[in-house]
Amino acid sequence: MEQPEDPKLNMVDLLPDDVLADILRRLAPRPLAACRCVCKPWRAVVDGHRLLRADLLPLSLGGIFVNFHEVLTSFFLRRPSARPPAAAISGKFEDFTPSAARSTVVDHCNGLLLLRSRYVVNPATQRWAAFPEPPPPRPGITRSFYHDEYLVFDPTVSPHYEVFLIPSVTPEEFVSKKLRPKVEESEWPPSPCFLSVFSSSTGQWEERSFVREGEAAGTIADMRSQPLLEQYNAVYWKRALYVHREANFVMRISPSKSKYQVIKLPIAQDGYVDPFLARSEKGVYLAVLDRCHLRVWILNESCEQMKWELKYDKEIQLSFQRWNYDEESVGPWTLHYSRRDVYDGDDTNYNAEVAERKFEWDSDSDDVLDLEDRVQRSSHGGFLILGFHPYKEVIFLDEGSSRGLAYHLGTSKAQDLGRLRPNFFDHWHVEGVNRSFVYTPCWIGELSNGI
Repeated sequence: MEQPEDPKLNMVDLLPDDVLADILRRLAPRPLAACRCVCKPWRAVVDGHRLLRADLLPLSLGGIFVNFHEVLTSFFLRRPSARPPAAAISGKFEDFTPSAARSTVVDHCNGLLLLRSRYVVNPATQRWAAFPEPPPPRPGITRSFYHDEYLVFDPTVSPHYEVFLIPSVTPEEFVSKKLRPKVEESEWPPSPCFLSVFSSSTGQWEERSFVREGEAAGTIADMRSQPLLEQYNAVYWKRALYVHREANFVMRISPSKSKYQVIKLPIAQDGYVDPFLARSEKGVYLAVLDRCHLRVWILNESCEQMKWELKYDKEIQLSFQRWNYDEESVGPWTLHYSRRDVYDGDDTNYNAEVAERKFEWDSDSDDVLDLEDRVQRSSHGGFLILGFHPYKEVIFLDEGSSRGLAYHLGTSKAQDLGRLRPNFFDHWHVEGVNRSFVYTPCWIGELSNGI
């Protein structure tokens, strides 16, 4: 075999562009982006074959999935989009999943949804996968502890996902059984902390050990005295999972380092207003909305000891008192749901095609618009946080369990997004929103449409 004339020439440089492209397209977006920077020929191959497609990544806002108390399916408040394929995304899981999968959303991460039925679905690609039940808890884990599942998915690193089973202490008001004094005095979370993790790459659950960095949140007795959270959620940010399931702290888990940290909240949980953990433009946010008093903190991770920095502290009622709108009108965002799982009738006020032709709203061209005058409204119900815009400092609110609102932290401008609940709820006496998940579409990921 002839040697290359240039001794500095690598054998990879002798590969035809099509062969090199076939090799590079097997990489996840992040290592592929690194390969693009190696040299000009490689950049030409990546760009020429359109291997690095940012439009496939979860970089845009698709809408909000909303759960209501005692309703066994999730509703999708979809943001209007004129650009395919995002315009075709629907929250009707019945269109592409088996009947066993249909249940409420319990978590979201970078375009994948975790359902209570232990299915992972991708509404953008209409692909799904089921995963098995986790193994039984370790000996000694009693009813005084409960577990929740959280999804981890980063398409820039891998097309595979993981599900973490995180334990929490049940408040003593829900469990009459007394614990042994030695157990009550134990640190929580423990170190090491043993977590069950399901990996889609292996198709199996495994037990992983995580060592705590820093102090514990307190003792098990301390956790038992705390109120139970109704609004609880998780955030995946810069390859770390932040879980807020217990009242006084956030657990930051680093899967790659097998370590975790306890981040105490900047305020005490009083049992009436739950802090809302979210990801937004500058990282990890924590918000508290007490009636119309909104406070927002950002987690500063630049120093050795992480700390919450107060960014916003304001009464937002004045911004909404100027509003005039018709409570029965549709808005620019449209509501989608699986009728077979909820209601057999027709809900003509939620015709998506009519609504999206009537209204045009693009948050990318103008952050948040002021609401146009419609019908005079003299007073407003309470507000509930639905989530944060993932790429702008915009907070989404539920007004009186009836309408979705967008509120811009920087300008205090607001917009009515539309009705949040279908008409037939008025006859069901549904209490209101239980949990909500801001959704970012992704067209990358390996879901097999099977078990």
